[in-house]
Amino acid sequence: MSKQRPPLTKEQKVGFGVAVGLLPILAIIITIGAINERNAPTSPAATTTAAPAAQEPGEAASSPTRASAEPKAEAVLTVENNKDLAALLAAVEDYDLFQEFAVKYEGRTIKFDGIIAAMNHHGDYKTRYDILVLAGDSVGSGATGPNFQFRDVNITSDLRLTGSNIPETIGVGQKLRITAEVEGYAGNQDLFLLDPASTEVR
Repeated sequence: MSKQRPPLTKEQKVGFGVAVGLLPILAIIITIGAINERNAPTSPAATTTAAPAAQEPGEAASSPTRASAEPKAEAVLTVENNKDLAALLAAVEDYDLFQEFAVKYEGRTIKFDGIIAAMNHHGDYKTRYDILVLAGDSVGSGATGPNFQFRDVNITSDLRLTGSNIPETIGVGQKLRITAEVEGYAGNQDLFLLDPASTEVR
C-alpha cells in the first residue's frame, strides 16, 4: 500500500503558486538579458586588447620605418655633380687640397678621364704593376690634378678594362675613362691612391 503525502498547508500552497507564477517572468528576464548582452557595444578596453591580435605577423617587417632605414647607394662623383672633384682635377701641386679630398671622400667612387703617365712592375712581379695616371689627356707640363696611382694591379683582372676596343697591351699614353674608389693620399710620395672599379679604354 502506497503512502499518501500529508496535505499541503496553506502557506506551502501560496509559496508554490507564487513560484509557478514567476517562472514565465524569469524566462522573459533571462531572454532579454541575453539579447542585450549580445547587442551591447564593445568596450574600449576590449577594442584595445583585440587590435594587436588583428595584425599579421609580417606587418612589422614591411613597415615604412624599416624601408627608410636601408642605406641608399651613394652616387659616383664626377666633375658635373661634385665641385670638390672638379677643383681637385683642376689644381696644380695643391698638396693640402689633395689630402683634404682624400680624407673627406675616402671609400667613395670617383669618375674622370685620364691618361697613363708611367707604368712600372710592382716589386719583382712580372704581371703586376704600379700605374701612374694623370687627369685629362696630357702628360706634359700642362697636366693638372694629383698623381693618381693604381698600386699593385694586374692589367687583365684588376683594372677591369672595358670599352669597344680593348687593346692586348696598355702602356704610357693610353687614354682611359677611370671609375675608381678613393683609397687615400700618400703625402710623402705625392701619390693619390685609387682602387679601380672600371677602366674604359678611350
